[in-house]
Amino acid sequence: MNISSVRALSLLVAAVAIAGCATGPKGVRISNDGTSATSSKEGQPIRNYSAAEISSAIVGKTFQYTRSDGNGFITYNADGSFDYQDDQKGAGKGSWVASGTQYCETFGNKPQECGIFKSTGDAFFAANSRLVEMKV
Repeated sequence: MNISSVRALSLLVAAVAIAGCATGPKGVRISNDGTSATSSKEGQPIRNYSAAEISSAIVGKTFQYTRSDGNGFITYNADGSFDYQDDQKGAGKGSWVASGTQYCETFGNKPQECGIFKSTGDAFFAANSRLVEMKV
């Protein structure tokens, strides 16, 4: 076998290998021991909560909140109060109330803000706050 035959054979092997790769799945695949590492859960539709569902969803729980004027952690109490720790402004207290699908909150001495309380499956939207539950 001469050098040109070896080169031709090498090119043929490389072409076959590349062709085999071109017919496989496209895109990035994430695996975990041979199985998909991505969740097979489907997204939940956005839905509005009733007053009873709002109370059940937040009372006694701590959330990370994100707002246009700050973010931090908030814990809701059954008496309609909450305690928060803002990343920039520090600790404070506020109040909340739910009626129908309306949720209202007051941070410290700021004016009351109201809006529909919604769930997106992984977070809640309450008045002007996005809430993600802190699970231990």
